[in-house]
Amino acid sequence: MSRWRAFWLVLLALLAAPAAAQSIVERLISPGALSAPHARLEARCDACHTSFRKVAQSGQCLACHKPVAADIAGGTGLHGKWAPAHGECRTCHAEHKGRGTPLVRLDRNSFNHGLTDFALTGAHVRTACNGCHQPGAAFRAAPRTCNGCHARRDPHRGQLGAACQNCHLTTAWKPIQPFNHAATGFALTGQHRQVSCLTCHAGQRWQGLASNCVSCHARDDAHRGSRGTNCAQCHSTAGWKAATFDHAGTGFPLLGAHAAASCAACHGVANARPSPAKACNGCHAKDDRHKGGNGSDCAQCHTSRTWKQIAFDHDRLTRFPLRGAHRDALCAACHAQPLRAAKPAATCAACHAKDDRHKGANGSDCQRCHTESAWKIASFDHDRMTRFPLAGKHAKVPCEQCHGKPGAEVRPAVTCGSCHARDDVHGGRLGSSCANCHDAASWKERVRFDHALTRFPLLGRHVALACTACHVDRGFAAKGLGCADCHVDDHHKGGLGKPAACGTCHMASSWKNWRFDHDTATRFPLTGRHAGLICAACHGRAGDPRQLSRQCVDCHRRDDPHRGGFGEDCERCHVTEDFRQVRFDKPR
Repeated sequence: MSRWRAFWLVLLALLAAPAAAQSIVERLISPGALSAPHARLEARCDACHTSFRKVAQSGQCLACHKPVAADIAGGTGLHGKWAPAHGECRTCHAEHKGRGTPLVRLDRNSFNHGLTDFALTGAHVRTACNGCHQPGAAFRAAPRTCNGCHARRDPHRGQLGAACQNCHLTTAWKPIQPFNHAATGFALTGQHRQVSCLTCHAGQRWQGLASNCVSCHARDDAHRGSRGTNCAQCHSTAGWKAATFDHAGTGFPLLGAHAAASCAACHGVANARPSPAKACNGCHAKDDRHKGGNGSDCAQCHTSRTWKQIAFDHDRLTRFPLRGAHRDALCAACHAQPLRAAKPAATCAACHAKDDRHKGANGSDCQRCHTESAWKIASFDHDRMTRFPLAGKHAKVPCEQCHGKPGAEVRPAVTCGSCHARDDVHGGRLGSSCANCHDAASWKERVRFDHALTRFPLLGRHVALACTACHVDRGFAAKGLGCADCHVDDHHKGGLGKPAACGTCHMASSWKNWRFDHDTATRFPLTGRHAGLICAACHGRAGDPRQLSRQCVDCHRRDDPHRGGFGEDCERCHVTEDFRQVRFDKPR
């Protein structure tokens, strides 16, 4: 018998052998060790494989993992919702890679939890995986109800059931969804909508609470039970202080300010006065500024709208009609005593003697000058009735500023100096005829004086100067007509003579605007490089510019490369355009 024939006979015998022999063959061709969860199946290849039928492998997996098979069939869970999980199991779960190789290759950072039956929303998105998935437990074993994870944090201790999502959101535990409290038989209206749950459900008590007002508001009952327990007869949930009691049914309708008064204002605290007096004086005796002098029938003058609103017609019922500021005056301002004791006089001086700044010197007939609209508004026509019309600011000056004494005793002079001697900054050196320069509109402004009539007419920048810029002593005496009298020669420092004749070059329009024709005004015309020099280049030292030498060597001695060897007449060879340019003439 040949070797090959013997091999095939042995192979056929092995294939025809029972399952134990089949496991031996398959074990001989196993690609590697199984993972730890499948280690117990190491000796049973047929638990996962069907001989010569590779496509049957996934069926073997699902036969063992029945919950996964149910998910695929029902379209639930990761295997039911994720399309790739409907294919071959080995695509994701590779075996025979060794004991330490995990069967589930899951990237926790990129896993799409929306493929499961529990999509992550709100704060769940930021929760770590092991917050819900316990180590060693299957991922599908994690609870999917709120109570499954949050039972220990339930402040209600299970009294409100396990459906936390009926009130709470996944975004945050504390902001709750609107709860239909009407379903409990106690609809929340008015201020009850703003109250937190635990205000009524103290101590997490959610059942057996009373629904009447006094059960919660006994401490708020200002009546202390004297009005019964049915608070809703007067109060509403819109506001505890908003009462709906119809006071008109008591025979005393609440009108004006009474409608806004608190109940305790008349009935006392805790209804201490159940039936207060209906007369004004019964409540307002302390408010009666007349101290009973005008009787107790306050309604004759006052109204319920406001205590200070008087209904008494003083114009029609008395001989003194109230006009102007009298209409706004308080009654007590004139009626210091009750009417039954004394009636005030109707003359101005009777009330305004203290206000008379003239101390009676102008008589008691105040209305000759003053009016009822305001005490300070005087109707005296100073322009027409005196020799001194009030013009400019004089019209706004108080009377007593000029009339220090009564007009019957002393009449002030009409000259400016009689009042403004202290204001004369010139000290009287310009006389007392202030009106020659000043006017009544303003003492410091609109001063008129024609300076052109003096020996120094104002030109250029001088026109805009204030008088005190030149006349510092305010005496306005001639300070001097020369420029140097005001302008210190800081620039030339006396190089153009002392005193400096600034007007020879400069103009009044601007100090920087100057003109001087050196060619025609002097015996030294500026040519060549001399034309561009500044004045101080030659006139650097104080002295009379007319005495300055015209010899080249007086300025250029240091520039002479010949050191005086050719004399001092530099102009014989050199020119002013350029010192290095030489022009040689025959000797003289």
